[in-house]
Amino acid sequence: MSTTTNGTRISPSDVRTATFHQVEYGYDPQAVRRFLQAVSDQLDADRVQLEARETAGKEEMVRIISQAQVLAEKFVAEAEQYSKDLVASARTQYSEILRRAEQAAGNQAPAAAPAAPAGGPEYHTPIDEIEYVRTYTKVAQVQLRAVIDALAAQVDRLGDVPGAQRALGSSQDQNPR
Repeated sequence: MSTTTNGTRISPSDVRTATFHQVEYGYDPQAVRRFLQAVSDQLDADRVQLEARETAGKEEMVRIISQAQVLAEKFVAEAEQYSKDLVASARTQYSEILRRAEQAAGNQAPAAAPAAPAGGPEYHTPIDEIEYVRTYTKVAQVQLRAVIDALAAQVDRLGDVPGAQRALGSSQDQNPR
């Protein structure tokens, strides 16, 4: 054979141009040529198909990462809106409770003024509305933590996508903290 493989990959061109020494009782040279041509054509077709699959795989990976990023951004936006709504609601309730407490203090001040100690007013029983706001705030805090934990879990799952480590590594190299 006029070409040697010596550990290198055989290309379709190597198969097409391969020559063999003639021997007295050897194979039909035309049949060998036809077979080598068929092998060469198959190698070319396989290479093209493999490249197409690699390209399709990369495109699919980019599509999945893009969808995950959009989903993460949506979760962040929803969490931000939810927290803004909770803060607004808590402020409204706080203002209403404060207004009621001031009204109640204003109505009771003339009657309680002689009995009040010199150190200022003392509250012996908690105001129900304040306890409600405290409870509501604690519940909101737990819900926000749950949303943040779920978001963090989704972001961690993004790290499991093949090739994401390379993309994350290169973006962290560009944006050092």
